[in-house]
Amino acid sequence: MTETVVLDLDKLNQALPRVRASLINYIYDAAVFLLNHHRHQTGLRCEVRNLEEKLNFATLVWTRPYSESMINTFGDTDYAVEFAAEGMACLTIRATTKYTAIKRSQRNDGVDFWLAESDDLNRFAFQFAARMESKGITKARYPSDIKAKVDEGIIQSKRSDETRLPAYIIVTDFGEPVIVKVQR
Repeated sequence: MTETVVLDLDKLNQALPRVRASLINYIYDAAVFLLNHHRHQTGLRCEVRNLEEKLNFATLVWTRPYSESMINTFGDTDYAVEFAAEGMACLTIRATTKYTAIKRSQRNDGVDFWLAESDDLNRFAFQFAARMESKGITKARYPSDIKAKVDEGIIQSKRSDETRLPAYIIVTDFGEPVIVKVQR
């Protein structure tokens, strides 16, 4: 039986404990903007899967209301999707692994965030244990769209393979919604 996890946008600060609140708020707003664009409401249930099978169900929850200022900030879904996908990926990592995102990587690292073990962030906060690359899709037209994003993330994450750390590629399709998590 698959387990249900809660992905609570109000708890993004726990999924990104060492990141400035201003970025967390921006990511939160981007996610609410995209979810609302697809007429999704809090309490939404979605699948967390790898490419072959369902791993978990997730319940997406949030309390921040959709607003005109979000529309004015993001303009369209293509701009918001990158930030929203980062938020969903950080929440998914925190809920389904032993890791937490602790540092945004540099662009040439090929991943979005470096991860540490969640058990004791005070002890592990400066010891990277894994890496994470996130990708977002406003609305996948075909399953092959998701696979293409996973493949893109795999290729991109190879830039930091010299670390020999596990890499997670997490693709969020906000239209369905579905979250695909692949470890390499």
